[in-house]
Amino acid sequence: MRHEDIAESFNRSGAAYESSARELINFAASELVQRLHLQEDDDLVDLGCGPGVVMAHAAEALSRGSAIGVDLSRVQLELARERFRLSALRPRFIQEDACATSLRSRSASAASLGLVLPYAERPLLLLKEATRLVRLGGRVAATVIGSPFFGSAGTTLLGQMERRGVVRPEIELQFDPREAVRLALLSEIEDLRLDEVEIEELEREFWWDDFDAWWGMLEGFGFLPSGRERILASIAGELREDDRVVDPDGQVRCPVKIWLLSATVCEGDPWL
Repeated sequence: MRHEDIAESFNRSGAAYESSARELINFAASELVQRLHLQEDDDLVDLGCGPGVVMAHAAEALSRGSAIGVDLSRVQLELARERFRLSALRPRFIQEDACATSLRSRSASAASLGLVLPYAERPLLLLKEATRLVRLGGRVAATVIGSPFFGSAGTTLLGQMERRGVVRPEIELQFDPREAVRLALLSEIEDLRLDEVEIEELEREFWWDDFDAWWGMLEGFGFLPSGRERILASIAGELREDDRVVDPDGQVRCPVKIWLLSATVCEGDPWL
């Protein structure tokens, strides 16, 4: 999907993006920040920052540092600015393509990519940009939802979409962690590369209070294709009555896999 289309999707989502899956988004952000090993005077750049959740989790560690958030979504950047209006950490926010920013090379101590890699038209360019921006010895870390349609509920939804001829969203929802490692090892730029690349898998159950809350999350994350509202409404009607999706208490429970990629910026040619 083109970056402009993704930006428009998150402009429409607005605050619903975060509120529809607050616990999931905060869990992923907290785990991501831990992998960055931030020091109090570090300079963090958050590529695809959205409403600023990753930087909020990093704020306490950056007591004498700085942060820059980059995103194409005007609305998400407005939400991020409001989040830090009274914060001790005062990030700078830039509305740019996170794959090609105007920031100086080696201007950051660390780069974060929170739940953004699968949305990139060319994920390698995003990892290369993170590598370019981080100084030697600095850290790059990314989170990816490994199963964005979440267990049996999502599997049932995808089956309904396939039977009705609804094309899946263009987002690479199933981002293979092996592919993420391959891309990281190919991200050499300006005599810098990513090394000590690690992939971790975390799994945790999340739940939504009712079907509409779960469906709203899918919309907020851009997981539902646009322009097929009538068919999607029909599918939603059937899924509400499906016990593989909705529990007897009305909740939708989903085991979620989150992949964590972390690496150190080093010198030299890739060893691949």
